[in-house]
Amino acid sequence: MGIAGTVRFLATQRLIGFDVPDTPVFYGADGSFDKGTDWFIDTLRRSKRYLEFGTGGSTYLAAKFGIEFVAVDSDPFFLKSVQKKIRDDGLARPVGQSFHYADIGLTAHWGRPIGPGLNSPRRLAKFRRYSDPPPQSFEGGRAPDLVLVDGRFRVACVLKTLRALRNERGWTIAMDDYGDRPHFHVVSEFAEIDQLVNDRMAVITAAKPVSSELLDSAIRKYETELD
Repeated sequence: MGIAGTVRFLATQRLIGFDVPDTPVFYGADGSFDKGTDWFIDTLRRSKRYLEFGTGGSTYLAAKFGIEFVAVDSDPFFLKSVQKKIRDDGLARPVGQSFHYADIGLTAHWGRPIGPGLNSPRRLAKFRRYSDPPPQSFEGGRAPDLVLVDGRFRVACVLKTLRALRNERGWTIAMDDYGDRPHFHVVSEFAEIDQLVNDRMAVITAAKPVSSELLDSAIRKYETELD
């Protein structure tokens, strides 16, 4: 996106807001989306507590299904649009819906950070915090049983979620775009990839027996990798 496009986006972001879809769309490697979207919807319906990194139609659907969720996003304006749609459609609930703004500074399209000082210590510290599962995800001694990783810093999000769920059972992590992004494949060193939905979305239900030291080292490496 060029400068003019970024300016238009920032104006929309701040002055108009965003249209939030009723359902998410998960494309496959061949450009189709039925398999990925249907798999996610079926899996979400069975969830009791849901965590997502990256919000939108998936958040709306969780609210529609009455599922307890924690939604993380790096764009506070888009997050407000998601909240507004849920509220306007009568799906907001006083408990069980948590919207978490992960502040990584100024963002543009798809919550990607922009602006000066991207490599400053202050900005990098914010980047490292983005992938931390919010404490609300584990309130009451209950862990999320479904985690969607579809935002920024995806490798770190998966690795930190694996660490947090290490002693839990019956969970699923869905990492979108895994199939066509080779730099995501490092995740397979730490987790079993059970299936690749529509050749693109990785489904993980178990961690590999890797030492805490190796996992922590990888987390530190990928905490500031934007994609």
